[in-house]
Parts: sequence; C-alpha cells; structure tokens
Amino acid sequence: RFNDDDSAYLSRTPSVAGNRKTWTWSGWVKRGNFGAASGDDILFNCYSGTTRDAIRLEFAGEFRLYLNDGTSGSIETAALLRDPSAWYHLVVSVDTTKATASDRVTLSINGVAQTSLTTASYPALNYDTFINLAAAHRISSKAETSSDHFDGYLSEVNFIDGLALTPDSFGEFGDYGEWKPLKYTGAYGTNGF
Repeated sequence: RFNDDDSAYLSRTPSVAGNRKTWTWSGWVKRGNFGAASGDDILFNCYSGTTRDAIRLEFAGEFRLYLNDGTSGSIETAALLRDPSAWYHLVVSVDTTKATASDRVTLSINGVAQTSLTTASYPALNYDTFINLAAAHRISSKAETSSDHFDGYLSEVNFIDGLALTPDSFGEFGDYGEWKPLKYTGAYGTNGF
C-alpha cells in the first residue's frame, strides 16, 4: 500500500546496466486518491542525472496510462482508469529492436493491448531506454525529485530484463471473461525482480 501523503516509494539502483532495449514491467494496480488534474501518479521511473534523461510509467492527468521517455517518445492510452474500486493489470512491453515503430512499445490493460492511443510517439530503432541503467529506479515516485507519488495498492509487480512479454505471461482470462493473475514462472534477467 502506497499513501501519497507519506511520500512512500521503493528505490533500487542496479550495480550494472541491463538490457536497455528490451524489457517488461507488469503489475496489478488499485488506485486510491487521484492526483491533481495536471499532476502525475508515478508507477515506475528511472532517472540518470538530467531532466531529459528519464523515463516514467505513470497516470498522467489522473486517468490515462502514460509511458514517457525524456528523449525518445511517449505513449498514452485513450482508456480512462478512474474506478477506485477496480484492480487493473498493467503490462508495458518494450523492444526497440523491432523494425516496425508501433511494435516497439505495447501498453496492455487487463490482458488487452491498447490500440486506441491519445499520444503515440515511438522510440527510434535500437534506442537504449533509461530503464536498466545503473541508476536510480523507483516505484511510486519520480527518482529525480521524489515527487508525484502514487496513491493506492500495487501487487504482483514484476520487472523482466531482456524480454518483451505479453500479458499472457502474468494472467489469463477466466470462464466469464474476467482477467485473473498467474504466477510468473519465467526468467528475470540481470536486473529483473
């Protein structure tokens, strides 16, 4: 449980860099208080030293899932995640080695890849993201300013270094069409957790 009033976050700095081109972040999220309309609620963030050298997964403007890389692209879903009673399963899959730009980043919600996007600026071919640098990585806070804290619950958070996975690695559809969790049983890579 993360309470934004307590400025709660988790932080880790890997001792060596991992695969910066290919990775996956997965987590179950239940939102608590919503931030200011112009504010951001950070889920996952890495910062390497300057304002533009950062990447963050967040709820931007309160309700949309947003992945922003300071120097090479940003993707924002059209879907509004504004039900404080719901658990959402979010998956970010990145592989900048793919030839087609729109295949390089996929944002999924409850097992479904989001194709309706309000922003879609994809990273360049073979771009090294800031995720997996030997730099501060945080859950529930900007690493550079310790601000924009997430408020709510996170569960079954997995970070996979070196693989771009689909939601099927972390969940499955049940008999009634509901999306439910599966235990991740694959490899984590150098900096995965």
